Amino acid sequence: MLQALAMGPMGRRGARRVAPVLALVVGTLAWATASVLVAAAPASAKTVTVGRGDTLTSIAARNHTTVAALAAANGIGDPNRILAGALLQLPDQSVATASAPGPGPSANAPGAPGTVTVGRGDTLTSIAARNHTTVAALAAANGIRDPNRILAGTVLRLPASSMSLASYSTPISAGSPGGGGPANPGVLPSQLRAHPARMTLFPLFEQAAAASRVPVDLLEAMCWWESGWQAGVVSSSGAVGVCQLEPATTQFVDTNLLHASLDPNVAADNIRLGAAYLAYLLGQTDGNQQLALAGYYAGLASVLHHGLSPATSNYVTGILAYARIFAAAG
Repeated sequence: MLQALAMGPMGRRGARRVAPVLALVVGTLAWATASVLVAAAPASAKTVTVGRGDTLTSIAARNHTTVAALAAANGIGDPNRILAGALLQLPDQSVATASAPGPGPSANAPGAPGTVTVGRGDTLTSIAARNHTTVAALAAANGIRDPNRILAGTVLRLPASSMSLASYSTPISAGSPGGGGPANPGVLPSQLRAHPARMTLFPLFEQAAAASRVPVDLLEAMCWWESGWQAGVVSSSGAVGVCQLEPATTQFVDTNLLHASLDPNVAADNIRLGAAYLAYLLGQTDGNQQLALAGYYAGLASVLHHGLSPATSNYVTGILAYARIFAAAG
């Protein structure tokens, strides 16, 4: 049980979700891997040495490029982990110019329709809130690999209206009469409506949510963020299916909550397992949706002990935003 509490399922975006001890080991490995990758960069006029206290953000600012471009040029998997003394290859000028803040194509010029300039102290969460969209949608529209690292002055494209929460701001009667799917499918994310096979999962969400007594819109939104409702998705840590369940989580839910032997590779079983685990987390947090979602992502024991990291906060904020969309669809 302790292992299940300390671990959360791995999402499709590859966020780290492991017990605190494992997190330290993985973090150390990621640091070592990053240093090996960047140390191999050839010494030239297009390289820079990481100094003590440097971050990719500060290095990007000094060299008129972006964190994403630096990470891509050096094969850095975790932009938050760089080693002092490592040699970084600066991005090609064409790459840096395209992604760095400052003048660019007219579509990205500051003040152009559909764009926003990052101010000092801004985060993707605050920008998303001001522009009625989500962190995930902003990151996807701008090719941002690390939503926790954005550079002041960068011009961001706002997502298309199909991804924007502004499209869903008008309240719509919730509750699909008789079940079987949304009453207003037109308000759903366009990526979901474009895949009829995924739309058939609505009755499974309704049944699982009713059985575990969890809000169906919260369950749908969480699994949309986790996998895009794709039953065949398997993460690098072995998290499986629609709800991205870790093997330890599946075993915990089967043994302690459902007293069953469900197959996480089957969509209906996966959703039942995810709903039961979400119900358990809501019970452990007195119905606090933010804490329950954070526990699903990072492990409840870790969240209660350490609080919410920026990545966990983005996860929670994004899912709650999508929950409003699914609720509006009814």
